[in-house]
Amino acid sequence: MNPLSRLLVSATIVAMCTLPAHAASFKQAKKHYAAADYTAAITELQPLAKAGNADASNLLGEMYLQGVGVNTDIALAKTYFEAGARVGHLAALANLGDILNREYKVELVTLEPLAQAGNAQAQNRLGRMYEFGQGHSINPQAAYTWYKKAADQGHMDGRMNLARAHNFGLGTEQDFVQAEAGYLANAKAGHIDSMFFLGTMHFAKVSQAGLDSDRQAYAWLKVAAQNGHATAAAMVTRLTIKLGDNLSQGDALYQDYASSYTSAATN
Repeated sequence: MNPLSRLLVSATIVAMCTLPAHAASFKQAKKHYAAADYTAAITELQPLAKAGNADASNLLGEMYLQGVGVNTDIALAKTYFEAGARVGHLAALANLGDILNREYKVELVTLEPLAQAGNAQAQNRLGRMYEFGQGHSINPQAAYTWYKKAADQGHMDGRMNLARAHNFGLGTEQDFVQAEAGYLANAKAGHIDSMFFLGTMHFAKVSQAGLDSDRQAYAWLKVAAQNGHATAAAMVTRLTIKLGDNLSQGDALYQDYASSYTSAATN
């Protein structure tokens, strides 16, 4: 048996032994919980949660959220729910959503007056909250309105989000020309996320670049990637192969954009 096969067999055996043990231990924790022996329940649950058992993480989160056998600790409850949510545990996702929605509603108390008073950062944030349903019902039209207010004041994230709205038809008619123009203006001001979105338009062949779209995509996405944008880096890898013999032209354009636009200040 080769080393890789031995490793796979060993991993399978460990998994087969560990999963039943985890299941049995969680079952015991549930018994302690049902009997109101919360100290014993926590003793069982904590190592399970540390080992990645999502059921244990969720139950611990509920105990800290409700103050069952422990002092109420919303922050710790949130941490446990986040651990469960990361592996797709439905109850943990729902519990985390409830906590976040409460936080968003508290945020809105101070955010909405600031936005109404003309604070561009608050306007952009409020737009995102309407776009993603944070503390409000999802409202694309309201999101667009607030993004535009922020963008009209020169807020760069607001300008990017307004361009995204045109790009994807969020609360307005889809308009690739306006989207590209918005991204480009922001990209030239050094806004990395706008460089990424501009690159994706070229990548998807919905920009005005025509036959030069792959080279433009490569250059903008590489600037974004070199500034820490992980998704852009993955796309650059694909474009490197796609450009083939024309890669040197893409790199020349990248060098031009990198030297011209990454020193600009952003907000």
